[in-house]
Amino acid sequence: MNESGINRERLLATFVELLHINAPSRREGPIARHVAAMLTALGASVRYDNAGEAIGGEVGNLIARLEGGLDAPALLLCAHLDTIEPTAALALRREHGAFASDGTTILGADDRAGVAAILEVARALTERGAPHPPLELVFTVAEEVGVMGSMALDAAGLTAVMGFVPDTTGPVGTIITRAPAQKHLAVTIHGKAAHAGVSPEQGISAITVAARAIAGMRQGRIDEETTANIGVIHGGKATNIIADTVRLEGEARSRDPKKLAAQAAHMVACFEETAAEAGARAEITVSDVYPSFNLADDAPVVRAARGAAEALGVQPLTAATGGGSDANFLNARGIPTVILSTGYRQPHCPDEQQDEEELVRLAAWLYLIVRRAAAHT
Repeated sequence: MNESGINRERLLATFVELLHINAPSRREGPIARHVAAMLTALGASVRYDNAGEAIGGEVGNLIARLEGGLDAPALLLCAHLDTIEPTAALALRREHGAFASDGTTILGADDRAGVAAILEVARALTERGAPHPPLELVFTVAEEVGVMGSMALDAAGLTAVMGFVPDTTGPVGTIITRAPAQKHLAVTIHGKAAHAGVSPEQGISAITVAARAIAGMRQGRIDEETTANIGVIHGGKATNIIADTVRLEGEARSRDPKKLAAQAAHMVACFEETAAEAGARAEITVSDVYPSFNLADDAPVVRAARGAAEALGVQPLTAATGGGSDANFLNARGIPTVILSTGYRQPHCPDEQQDEEELVRLAAWLYLIVRRAAAHT
């Protein structure tokens, strides 16, 4: 046990244990039960919400409360239980002070690093009997498929005045205070079928319409706050048939709501105008995926994260991200929440890595956030 309260070897062992539990989005049952058992053993009250039923998953969000002996406002720590695929049959490598897979699967540090760090904080506080504010621990499901678990989170009973979500790349000490909203576009282009070899001039190719619309569309990095992408396309039945239907999915993100609305409108117009010119029809649905958040550098939650980093001897840095996370919905629910860097690299890739010492620093950072809150109560 070091002076920050964290048991290094126990933390790393927990991380390895979690990595070997395969739990992709909507199939988080095994890891949820594992984490629930660990928290119950520490004396935490544990419950599941109905998010699993709402999103077609096998288990809901895991919500725990660990009393700390102080009559003080609660703090919230949150990480997601799911990973992208594949993690089954993970062959773990540990060398040069980092964890990695053998390249045939991802590692899954996103976000098993966050889960492990939160569990170690709970263990260290309980083991030391250190008085602390109540901790509300939220482990979400289906984060990797559109932040669906926190979208469906039953926040009834949560009283936390601030939250911390360890779930981003970068050196420990990075504090994400700004994140975009996202809109999802579902597009169906309706053309006209015809025999491609006998009477192609009688058809209207939905594939061609879609290609022309996409070619004339602003995509990728629009500006420092805004991005857009067409990521999915399905259509056609055979090479000898002019495709009468194509379905596409895309997205737009921005930290500025006006820019987001303008980019989404531009994408819609590209499809509608191109379809009309060709005599086709575009059927488009635009839906909100998650809201943005923007916290001032002097917000209490930001000051708490920064002060704990400085106490740890780490230089804090506030930054923005282009991704969505559980913090988006926690902020929307009135709990000011920042995202904390975990030290993992190349998430969602076969060469994903987690630095050992960064994971230890992450857990120590969270521990000090809680202990410093206790000192200022």
